[in-house]
Amino acid sequence: MTKAPTIHDVAAAAHVSHQTVSRVLNGATNVRPTTRARVEHAIHALEYVRDDQAAALARRPRRQSDG
Repeated sequence: MTKAPTIHDVAAAAHVSHQTVSRVLNGATNVRPTTRARVEHAIHALEYVRDDQAAALARRPRRQSDG
């Protein structure tokens, strides 16, 4: 069984940062059309599927410790 591609795999294939891949996935408007096309091509080529549970965890507010 092969490992599912990650956002970092998509970033490497598209020659961009993982933050840029995240912006494309989230529909941000501040991504150049040529860059967006490269990322979308890498997403399809790698058959990347976003993990909605992981995305929800990443968006969750972080607790601050009372240090």
